[in-house]
Amino acid sequence: FSGIVHPSKRCGCQGSMTEVSYEIPQRLPDATQLLTSAQQLVAIPEASEREEAVHTVFKLIHGVLGDVDNAKKRRVKKANETFHRKVGRHEAPMQFLRAAGFIDADDPEAAEGEGKDALLSMPVAYISRLTDAHHTLARVATEAGIQPPSLPGSGFNPYLASVQKMDATRNPKAPESWKSEADKLKDEVNKRRREMIEKVEHAPPVNLRPAAFWLAAGRRLEEVIREATAEDEERTADSHLLKEQVMSAKVSISGGGQFASADKKRLAELSRKRVHEACILRVICPDKSVLQVHFRSAERGDKVLELIRPLLAPNVTSGSWYLYQTPPLKRLQSKETLAEAGLSPGANMYLGFDGDKPQPPYLEPGLVEQLGHCRPQDGGVVAPSAFTGEAMGWGAGQKLGGSPEPATVPPWLKQSKSGTDAGNNATSAGSGGSDSAPG
Repeated sequence: FSGIVHPSKRCGCQGSMTEVSYEIPQRLPDATQLLTSAQQLVAIPEASEREEAVHTVFKLIHGVLGDVDNAKKRRVKKANETFHRKVGRHEAPMQFLRAAGFIDADDPEAAEGEGKDALLSMPVAYISRLTDAHHTLARVATEAGIQPPSLPGSGFNPYLASVQKMDATRNPKAPESWKSEADKLKDEVNKRRREMIEKVEHAPPVNLRPAAFWLAAGRRLEEVIREATAEDEERTADSHLLKEQVMSAKVSISGGGQFASADKKRLAELSRKRVHEACILRVICPDKSVLQVHFRSAERGDKVLELIRPLLAPNVTSGSWYLYQTPPLKRLQSKETLAEAGLSPGANMYLGFDGDKPQPPYLEPGLVEQLGHCRPQDGGVVAPSAFTGEAMGWGAGQKLGGSPEPATVPPWLKQSKSGTDAGNNATSAGSGGSDSAPG
């Protein structure tokens, strides 16, 4: 960078030359990498790590913008423990910082052989690229539910000041009436967001209502959800009131112009979006038995696992187990609510294991009784031949018809039933068959 010559501001800080430029960035990665790396940054799986990385990147960018002449704000040691924990160990935030103007540099203060590429340094602070970095990350973070900090006040920008002075269209003055209506619209957006969050967080307790059935015999998940939410659909008074407020704001802001603000579009989307207080999870076990449980949408992953644990068999809970969706494979995160994970109003999940998979049954004895003797693979209700990707959609559904054939009894279920059925020779619960049915 020492050979670059362009209109800029140079300053000597503690023996190092720093440069501030208002020109088009030179020798930096393409600006499109800001958006790509920002999207990867907010996709860090663990919520706490994701927010920590986002806020740290903002702090580094704002540190330069807020004090462009300070050389200390433009360099950071990669080996710094705090920096490495929050940012350095993740590839996405490192790529974002490089796209914003930081480069890998040697550390002259490090011991011999240890200073190679040990720093992130910014010899030239391109103001336009740094402000682009702020706005790009702020937009992506907002979409991911992370509140971004405001852009800090920076130093004098001679290029921007001269352009604004020469071209009045660069700084149009909005009418006071429009500003007032725009503020109202923004308040409506914030109000709607608060209402949606509060409705989920303050939802009343939900009865778990655990139920077990074979995958091929279950009803479609959307039908169960529709029944569970039927009562909520009758209580629409608040929704009508909110829609009236939305329409009033839209009419006043639209006035005689054709301008459609981002807040107006966002408010329209929020007014159409339905808030689900409850969530129905179906846990699909390796033997295609299904556990269906009801939860609050605001329930966190660790609480969900805690409530499900007593419903699983001892040979499952004695090992390391988890719930996941696929494709792509994504585990239920302990700090994330069901609503934040996108699982409400209902979703299918799989029961997974770290290490060896235990033998069935996977559910506690009371739920095993609900399953019945046989798995209805070929008896009128047919399961899909290939079960992939169900966790991301609705239930497996039912395919009626087909010629009934003798239903098979899983060896583990026949063994668990033989002790109780041998004495009374009664009809088994939920199977509709008898002990004489072929295995």
